[in-house]
Amino acid sequence: MNNNDDIPETLERRPEARAFKLEDWLGELRQGRMRIPSFQRGIKWKREDAAKLFDSLYRGFPIGTLLFWETRAEAGEITFGTVRITAPARSDALWVVDGQQRLVSLARVLLAPHPDQDDFALYFDLDQARFLPPPPEREADPSRWLPMTEVLESERLMQWVFAHTAENKERRERAFTLGRRIREYDIPAYLVRTEREETLREVFGRINSTGKKLLQSEVFDALHGARSPSRPATIPQIAAELEELDFGRVDDKLLYRLLRVLQGEDVSERVGAGPMRLSEAAAEQAYRQTTETAKRVIQFLMQGAGIPRYDLLPYKQPFVLLGKFFHFYPSPQPRSRELLARWVWRGALNGAHRGDTVSTRSNLERILTGGEETSVQRLLEMVEHRPDALPDVDRPFKFSFAASKLQALALMALGPRDLESGEQIYLGNGWGLVGEDLHISLPAVISGSRPGLEQSVANRLMHPPRAKLRRMLEQANLDILATHGITQDALEALLAKNSASFLNQRAAFLHNHFQRFFARHARWDESDRPSLQSLLIEEEG
Repeated sequence: MNNNDDIPETLERRPEARAFKLEDWLGELRQGRMRIPSFQRGIKWKREDAAKLFDSLYRGFPIGTLLFWETRAEAGEITFGTVRITAPARSDALWVVDGQQRLVSLARVLLAPHPDQDDFALYFDLDQARFLPPPPEREADPSRWLPMTEVLESERLMQWVFAHTAENKERRERAFTLGRRIREYDIPAYLVRTEREETLREVFGRINSTGKKLLQSEVFDALHGARSPSRPATIPQIAAELEELDFGRVDDKLLYRLLRVLQGEDVSERVGAGPMRLSEAAAEQAYRQTTETAKRVIQFLMQGAGIPRYDLLPYKQPFVLLGKFFHFYPSPQPRSRELLARWVWRGALNGAHRGDTVSTRSNLERILTGGEETSVQRLLEMVEHRPDALPDVDRPFKFSFAASKLQALALMALGPRDLESGEQIYLGNGWGLVGEDLHISLPAVISGSRPGLEQSVANRLMHPPRAKLRRMLEQANLDILATHGITQDALEALLAKNSASFLNQRAAFLHNHFQRFFARHARWDESDRPSLQSLLIEEEG
């Protein structure tokens, strides 16, 4: 629970206000004085953010105040992108409490060993006064594009200017103006001195309760994460551990909501409440407890509800509700698991799981301690409405839509096989996933953008994207095609180059398949009575 009664330490010395020129700050960084605390978040800025920062410096706009913790630091290697610094042990190291994104951006742009290789590399257009990524045309007109790695040291900038812009006075003057404005820009900062890291965490949390906020999970990690060598010790570490279950990457935000619920807190921070505070032991337990509970939820979704991937979960609300249930009842009865699976599917089909924070709070109250089957019955009450229509083939297919995820699950239930090898397609990290986010891809059979079935699931395959996919379909045998919902009539239409007929034939098959598939999982017409054992106990009472 919250330790809101804990009174933070009062600083014996008021923070010292200073204004340093930018070149002095980076001088301190080069000497290894700047450090990043363990509770800081990772780099979230991108090159375009760094470009805006430098544009503000050039134009004299304010860029905010920095906050540092002055204390001891051990010797070590410090890395800022491609910038590597060997830092000695110091008694006056400056640990960045607020301003990490800005300082790292400054270091990566100005101190990189090569003007092009860092992901934050910038050039200054001496004609248009703009900060840009390395321009492809820089070799054709090198006097126009000034690498920002040449700007920080006045002598180095002078050498570049006279080597490249000797015949262009306007560009030369603009380059010198840029260098002067960057080097001499005054950056205000506060220096805090205290021996207690907890005090710095408190300062950090209060700073990030206003202005451009961190995510709630990031603030919680900043205040509580990485206090001990035990793992997991942050929300991202929980997500990484859960990926080993082959369920995909669960959102940090959702895991933090689950953590809050398991601590008896509101599912989301209320306005003005501030970040949740836990003791070191309680935080360590909370991370571990959230991990174990999330594993139970994932195992149930995969094995009990037939949802094998996080990407395919139509709505995310059930994850938190199931988390509370499995926290109270880690090993529920088979009948409870069966009814919970119906609850998952009914709420996905009728939209009851679409709920916002308010409805999530209300639905969480349906789960009671000491009443497993009562809790299940109360959950079923929230999804009792039977929809007038189920997701059908004529709807436009967009994987971000809940209805399209449900259709994808129905396609998966056909047991799709690889069109070339004939092997069962594995819905894990080994196929059909694109990009670093590991999102499932369902490629189209027929290219085109006409409205109608071309935009529907009838034109999608649950198959790894391949070149010449249509030709592979035409050459596959009927046994394999059947696992993709393609009948002989549909194949004949495809071979005859009749795309409209192919889509109509496949749509007719999928319509019937969807109706049977959704009915089988929702089981609207079956009794939802609790287990016989529960009924007998009630009668005996």
